[in-house]
Amino acid sequence: MTVTDPITALLPDRFLDRRYLWQVFRASNFFRLTLAVLLLAAAALDEQNRLFGKQNPSLFLWTALGYLVLALLAIAGTYWRRWHLAVQAHLQMVVDLVALTVMIGASGGITSSLNSLLITAVAASSILLPLSSALLAAALGFILLTVSWLLGEWHAAQALALAARGPGGWSGLWDQLGDANDDLARLGVLGAVLFIAAGLTYALAERARRGEALARQRTLELFEAAELSQGIIRHLQNGVVVVGPTGQVQLLNETAQEWLDCPKAAPGLPLEALSPPLAQRLRAWLEGGFEPPAFRPTEDRPELIPRFARLSGLQAASVLVQLEDSQQATERLQQLKLAALGRLTAGIAHEIRNPLAAIGHAAQLLQESTGADPSDRRLAQIVHDNVKRANRIIGDVLDLARRDRIKPERLTLEPWLEDFRQDFLRGPDGPDGPAPEWRQSVEPPKLAVMFDPHLLRQVLWNLCANACQHGSRPGEVPRIELRGGLDDSRSRPFLEVRDAGPGVAADNAAKLFEPFFTTRAKGTGLGLYLARELCEANRAQLQYRPPPEGGCCFRITFTAASPVSEMT
Repeated sequence: MTVTDPITALLPDRFLDRRYLWQVFRASNFFRLTLAVLLLAAAALDEQNRLFGKQNPSLFLWTALGYLVLALLAIAGTYWRRWHLAVQAHLQMVVDLVALTVMIGASGGITSSLNSLLITAVAASSILLPLSSALLAAALGFILLTVSWLLGEWHAAQALALAARGPGGWSGLWDQLGDANDDLARLGVLGAVLFIAAGLTYALAERARRGEALARQRTLELFEAAELSQGIIRHLQNGVVVVGPTGQVQLLNETAQEWLDCPKAAPGLPLEALSPPLAQRLRAWLEGGFEPPAFRPTEDRPELIPRFARLSGLQAASVLVQLEDSQQATERLQQLKLAALGRLTAGIAHEIRNPLAAIGHAAQLLQESTGADPSDRRLAQIVHDNVKRANRIIGDVLDLARRDRIKPERLTLEPWLEDFRQDFLRGPDGPDGPAPEWRQSVEPPKLAVMFDPHLLRQVLWNLCANACQHGSRPGEVPRIELRGGLDDSRSRPFLEVRDAGPGVAADNAAKLFEPFFTTRAKGTGLGLYLARELCEANRAQLQYRPPPEGGCCFRITFTAASPVSEMT
């Protein structure tokens, strides 16, 4: 059975400071040691009056000496900590009650002035012990006092009985009985005081423990919030500097240290010593209130844009300085412009489709006209082919504009690939030449991925169409192999598209995913670029991985759709 402290049952482990409890227990034992020394000194120096131990001086001295030795052992136990704190506290409670009861009995019993020490001992035990143990201490103290009083009364009654045989002895016996009634009333009051002291002290200690635990919890939360705030400020991409009212730096994050080329011990130093240009702009802002221009700390550092703001609350006199890299701001502005340009391009591409369709229709009619000569028909065919190429480019551009409309689904790869194979081999946009030699395998068979099925079909169709065009040597039937599995860490599924062609030249491998890069005269150069963008929109990656045996290999690495244990 494990003995627990009341604080242990009350609070979570992370809010406990057991060293504090041991210190309280050690302080109480030092009080017991001091009490034992004072009792021994009083008994030794006051031999005539005998305020303490007047009925049995030798018993009082030996009990006080033993109490002193036990207090020393208890102090040593608080450092040794071999036994649990609750065990030592319970033992100390028993020692206090027994030793003090014996000394009370040796000093006159229930009428002794040492009774207040028993109340103090019960109250001290209630500080560290649970409520049940505190009430047990009060009950035990009352029982010990009662037994001690009964023993004293029994001895007194025997003495009076012997004296009653002489003349006038019975009157002394009646006086003793009257004193016993007074002692009983005094004993009842003392017992009630013991229980009141135990309950009241426990309630006060409980309240103090709860208040201390709440204060410790709030302190930990404040420390955690402060560490979180400092961590956020420390790793901000922008520089942050807090300058006090006297011009000293109070806070400086890592980005500002790097940009301003400041030492690590910068907080506490004047801003003028760390960055004169920034200090000059701060003074100008404080005097005029206008936004200062950008500055360059040193010739080899980027140009910085400072922004100033006063703090609120207790730090209202301090100034917050935010430093922004002008190059990063320009890049963000450029990204916004490119996004707007992309939307404009998609709109233009959509508008071009209608006139382009009219041109293609007119070229087709001219080509089918009976009065057209072969040269006119050839020109009409060229117009018709280029209209189809322009339509493919517009379709790819519009697909890029729709990448934010994805709807990922959980796809079991093996049956989905089988449906795709049948659609690809019989579809109108399938291979132009002979049907390729097709192989596919998925391991484990129940492997699942997260991807928009329509976009995955578009990506694989592009990769397989490229494999049909480039995945064979002259005079050979194209070979396509689709292989699904788990990566080396067995945490992410992948799908590879392989062919047996001559592969990609080393000079062109780095340009495969660049827009409008193509090695075919009729190609748009947007197929692989669009495939990679669609994969990234579905949180997947498309990579070119040339196999050692030759040919091409494109790998799509997906995010896991289900735990690996479910797929194996």
